[in-house]
Amino acid sequence: MKNKTKKILLLAIGLTSTMSFASLAEEVQSPISGSITIANDYIWRGLAQHVDSASNYEKEVTISGGLDYDFNNGFALGVWGSNVSFKDANGKDASIEMDLYASYAMSYKQVDYEVGYISYQYLNATAANFEEVYVGTSYKGFGLTQYKGIDGASDNLELSYNLELSGIDTTLVYGDYKDSNKYHSITLAKSMGELDYAIVWNKSKPTEGDSESHIVFSIGKSF
Repeated sequence: MKNKTKKILLLAIGLTSTMSFASLAEEVQSPISGSITIANDYIWRGLAQHVDSASNYEKEVTISGGLDYDFNNGFALGVWGSNVSFKDANGKDASIEMDLYASYAMSYKQVDYEVGYISYQYLNATAANFEEVYVGTSYKGFGLTQYKGIDGASDNLELSYNLELSGIDTTLVYGDYKDSNKYHSITLAKSMGELDYAIVWNKSKPTEGDSESHIVFSIGKSF
């Protein structure tokens, strides 16, 4: 699932403008940005997105990617997709996840705010589809986001802290996914050359059942 906090999976893409001192003219940055990522697994809010017919965890290589359009006035639209493997409530196999989202972001002094909407769609397994809206704020690396499920979908509260340690982008996350599980994670990320590398350690405690831990490695390319 595409998380707008962050979107962990995983990393947010920032648009920048550059100045050509040779021509003293500002280059125009495209409003369209995107990314593609390959990972050894797919864990979302502490929940495995690859399970067998008996709902047992199965690690599987995951390829994901997305496109975003920034209107340069706080508004943005995007689409994100990934392969998944689980059954919906009607027993149909979900193999592709497609997320559609819209957001509005603004800053006041040193505080950032964002509100948005996300629609999670699963091809051939529509019983798994759901929607949510969210509102988030961040200040000096600390983040707080509340997700509100629509039409009975579960709510989620997520706290995060981001800092840089020895050139490595480090993110700590704690979440409470109502009626599902509590989870926390540590993400270490670094860009080298034209590629983005990340390792994520996740641990979750389901409402029912034993705690689970997962480690996810990913390599991505932003454009």
